[in-house]
Amino acid sequence: MLAVESSFRGHGIATALVQQAIDAMTKRNADEIVLETEESNTPAMRLYERLGFLRSKKLHRYYLNGNSAYRLVLPLRSVDFDIAQDYLIGEVS
Repeated sequence: MLAVESSFRGHGIATALVQQAIDAMTKRNADEIVLETEESNTPAMRLYERLGFLRSKKLHRYYLNGNSAYRLVLPLRSVDFDIAQDYLIGEVS
């Protein structure tokens, strides 16, 4: 879980933290990074998509409170995007 105290938001802290995690996993030769975020968490969705994550699946009623989520994937190696399109869903509006 990643969270930034509301009084510190808007200063690039979340971006820096996620980028550090991406860099660490890249150095460890990970093929991809997969995470889930709540469907209604628009700021998180924008952050992850801005960093290159792609929506791969909607997870209906994923959380105990009944809220849905999206699974997001960041490929770290070459991807055949013609094949990948079969596994991806639309963009954040």
